[in-house]
Amino acid sequence: MRMRKKPNLQPRMARCAQRLIPDPENHRGHWRELLPGCRELRLELGCGKGRFTAETAAREPDVLFIAVERVPDAMIIAVERAAAMGLDNVFFVDGDAAALEKYFESGEVDRIYINFCDPWPSNRHAKRRLTHRDFLLRYRTVLADGGEIHFKTDNRDLFEWSLFQFPKAGYALSEVTRDLHAGGIQGVMTDYEEKFHNLGTPINRCVGTKEAMAQVPVLEGLARRLEGWEVRAVGEEDLEEVLSLLESNGEYGALWAERPSLDTLRRDLSALPPRCEPEQKHYVALRREGKVRAVLDWVEDYPRAHTLWIGLLMVEGSAHRQGVGRMVAEALSAAAGEAGMDKLRLGCLKENEQGRAFWKALGFRDVREGKTLDGGNAVWIMERPAQEQPEE
Repeated sequence: MRMRKKPNLQPRMARCAQRLIPDPENHRGHWRELLPGCRELRLELGCGKGRFTAETAAREPDVLFIAVERVPDAMIIAVERAAAMGLDNVFFVDGDAAALEKYFESGEVDRIYINFCDPWPSNRHAKRRLTHRDFLLRYRTVLADGGEIHFKTDNRDLFEWSLFQFPKAGYALSEVTRDLHAGGIQGVMTDYEEKFHNLGTPINRCVGTKEAMAQVPVLEGLARRLEGWEVRAVGEEDLEEVLSLLESNGEYGALWAERPSLDTLRRDLSALPPRCEPEQKHYVALRREGKVRAVLDWVEDYPRAHTLWIGLLMVEGSAHRQGVGRMVAEALSAAAGEAGMDKLRLGCLKENEQGRAFWKALGFRDVREGKTLDGGNAVWIMERPAQEQPEE
């Protein structure tokens, strides 16, 4: 149901300005300063009219609550509710769950509440569900080790589907129930929850606890997924073949001031970003039918932990537009997820519009503008969550 527009929204927001956070990015890593000495920091995604937020915050005054809501006409009711109750431990953000990494530092959040989110029943919209594996991986980056996600919904299909998503993203399931209030009211209800409970609709609930993900080395996971391909580190004996492949991509090579050569290749094999060790870097050749068909260069845990940086993905010129690049990129994403990586990041030359379109089609988004590691060419810094299984 679409939220009805609220009269005098802006003046009402202005009266509650002390509880609104217009610049969440500026609080990243410093949220607890809003409630010095707080025991935990908890986050609610989609607080709606705020009954759950306010009543839970009132019960636990030593916990800092941040409520994120995309619909201002709903959020104003929540903000006014918190103000009327005199709460000083709850604040509101007009924002998006997909942007949490911009708002919160790694490990800053102790608990996330997802209450009665949009089920997006069509399979083609599955990635929009807040319990989709891609979202759950994003939450891992802001959740502390052992942090929890508390999920409630009246939609049985969404709940059953979500129970498969949590383990795939590295969460241990507990407190799974398909009729939360069967023995009496449990915990704080949302307005929506009370309405449907009174109609006899069972409420589903579970808790997902962040745990260490089983880690398989990226190189091993990549080789396993690329059946029929030989995947191995590039050595001196491979340089002539790799150079030939790079030269077959003349348009891309023309974007660089220095044309590829055996000397530049040798430098690339050992080049490392700042503060990285040699074991973090992998420069591999992908062979099929005895010939190098693609090369791939990545650095693990850069620029931060659990992020895989793609330095280069190049397919031989004759194999362009045949799906080889997409296949390799999706296999790398899946292998990265299996290895415990949360994100993939890269720098795409700003002049390389074709390359940028390729990465965007694979789900990468622009993060910011930047420079190549040598400080030369301008690039788009792009990023996407890692995943164990490519989505259809």
